[in-house]
Amino acid sequence: MKQYNPFYYLLFILLIMGSFASMALNSYGLKIVAGVCVAFAIIFFTQLIYRMRRKGLKDWLSITELISLFTLAIIFCLRVMYIHFTLVELIFGIAGILLAVVYAIRLVRNYNRTIRKNKKLAYLVLLFNASLVLYILSMTVLPLAPSMSEPAGILGFALVISFVVLSYLSKDFMYDGNKITSFQLILQRKDRSVLLMSMFILFSFYAGLTKINFLPGMYSDEFPQAYFQLVNQAERGEEKPVEGVYSHQEFKAMYDSFVQREIEIE
Repeated sequence: MKQYNPFYYLLFILLIMGSFASMALNSYGLKIVAGVCVAFAIIFFTQLIYRMRRKGLKDWLSITELISLFTLAIIFCLRVMYIHFTLVELIFGIAGILLAVVYAIRLVRNYNRTIRKNKKLAYLVLLFNASLVLYILSMTVLPLAPSMSEPAGILGFALVISFVVLSYLSKDFMYDGNKITSFQLILQRKDRSVLLMSMFILFSFYAGLTKINFLPGMYSDEFPQAYFQLVNQAERGEEKPVEGVYSHQEFKAMYDSFVQREIEIE
């Protein structure tokens, strides 16, 4: 897992650069963000193949985690490029729920393992794990259950802030005969919880600052902004397809037809 950390750091930098480029009305910004999503998908797929060759299906928890992350990364790429296909919201939601189940199981396992050694440390670990599960649900169940998304995100953010504050105020804990902080214990894990938490916190700050108009939204000049608004509306589950067709799909077909006519006239 640690050998991938340099790639994760680089991709985080590119993600931030692409986001700011997009907010600065540069159309290449979204292409950078899409490329980052593809790179994450490749890394997760590589880890999946390695895990299956090494342990087969015995480590089903890690395999489920990597399949879910690979699926989510691909769908995020499609979303960034405003590519939509039938049932994408359902696939996105199922992958997110499976990922949340994986980390909920790990929440119970980590808590039971830690509480036998240090009760206070176990409570802090519980806060971190619970916030991660809530964040995953908040980000991925939006198309299926929009009313659950925002409360889950707010509660997840509150729990992770509580974890950070309490961990900072706490002294070192005795764990397996060594002094350790809750941050160190979290960083010792071989899963991708720290990566996901970093990503979710980054998204939370962006969403919050965009909501209060401190930061502009991401920009693309490929289609009119009305098209992107319709796509976002469909992804949030605020629109039901009529005869299997969403409004943004109908809008795109009409826009493409209009552009083609203009080209023929010229």
